[in-house]
Amino acid sequence: MKRNSLNDFIAALNMLDGLLEREQISSIDIYAIGGFAMLYYGIRKDGYTIDIDSLTKGYDDKVLGLVKEVGKELGIDSEWLNTDCAELEGFLGLSEGISWKNISYEFKHINLKIADIKGLMGTKAKAIHDGGLVPRSTDKKDLIALLKYVGIDSISTLDKSSDYGFIKQEYTRCYNYLNQIITW
Repeated sequence: MKRNSLNDFIAALNMLDGLLEREQISSIDIYAIGGFAMLYYGIRKDGYTIDIDSLTKGYDDKVLGLVKEVGKELGIDSEWLNTDCAELEGFLGLSEGISWKNISYEFKHINLKIADIKGLMGTKAKAIHDGGLVPRSTDKKDLIALLKYVGIDSISTLDKSSDYGFIKQEYTRCYNYLNQIITW
C-alpha cells in the first residue's frame, strides 16, 4: 500500500476538482482530519498516510466513482478520500467543536477545510479512547507528536495545560495510556 506525500494528495485533489467540473458537480466538502492534516501542518514528514479522512457525511456514488478514477489514474488507494471516520460513533459530532481552517490551496469545486491543532488532537484522543476502526499505533504516535508540537512533553505538562485538559476529562482511556508512557 502506497503512502502518500502532501504533494500526492494535492495532485489528487486538483484532478478530482477537474473531474467535478467535467461532471458539473457544483462542490463537495472535505473537512480533513488524520494523516493528511498531520502532513499539512508538517507534523508528519513525507508519505505517512494513504488517505484523506473527511469528517463529513458520505459522498454520493458519482463522487465516489470520481475518487476511484483519480486513485486509479495516479496509482494511489481507490479510497484515498473517504468519510469512514465520520461513521464511527460520536465522531461526526466532533466537527461542531473544531475550528476549521482554510488551507492555502484553491479549488473550484472542493471546499477543503482542515482541523485546527486542538481539534485534530481531540479526534486522535477520541480514536485512542474508543479504539477507532482498529486500535492503531499510528493514532498513539500522532497524539504524542501533536502534544509535542504544542510543547507538551510529559503527563505533568499535560496536567498543567488548560487548553488540552479535555483529554483527561473526556478521554480517560487515552489519558491513562499517556500516563503510562515514561518518555514521550
